[in-house]
Amino acid sequence: MNKYDKVFLKQARFGYSKFLTHYHRKSQEEDLRDRKHTLNKEFVFSEENIKRLSHINKLLSDKSKAAYDMAEKLESYILPAMKDPDTFISDYEVEFEVCFFAEKKYSHIPDLQGNPFFECRPIWFYKADRNEAECKEHKDWLFNTDHTEVFQGRQQLSSFKHSYLFHDLIDHTILSYQDIADIEDIWIEVVLTVQNFQEIPQR
Repeated sequence: MNKYDKVFLKQARFGYSKFLTHYHRKSQEEDLRDRKHTLNKEFVFSEENIKRLSHINKLLSDKSKAAYDMAEKLESYILPAMKDPDTFISDYEVEFEVCFFAEKKYSHIPDLQGNPFFECRPIWFYKADRNEAECKEHKDWLFNTDHTEVFQGRQQLSSFKHSYLFHDLIDHTILSYQDIADIEDIWIEVVLTVQNFQEIPQR
């Protein structure tokens, strides 16, 4: 196992967000980027691999859209409750957690049995207190826009329309093409946080 894989598996065990916040050094983050660059140069854009990435892209598109729709439904329950003068709810936030599993690939690592090898929060939610047209435009950009960006060496990926989440993974995370192709399960959580604020009068 090379140093790149060691750092990658370390972030997998801790969870990427915790790894970035508490455990990593700048050199480790550079190692993760170097690992991605090295693996991407070695990746073979075979018909099978392109088909696999296209399939994962479609799943990410469908599931992220469904998660956003669910968030809107949850919001529709919260908004009327906030109008009740006796309500506990002062405000709310909606977040998305996306986790990726590859238990067969990492079957030799006990810590990754039942745990994701990578997680992220790439989707953001426009709350209803924003301008309605702005919310609609944002959602349309997320789910109806072609997010394909073709760079030298990966023209083969332009054969299918990239979803926002797929684009985010290949361009803005530490995951290589091979990591994405190795995904076996996708887990998306819609996290609704209900908040209460109470101002204490000053004497």
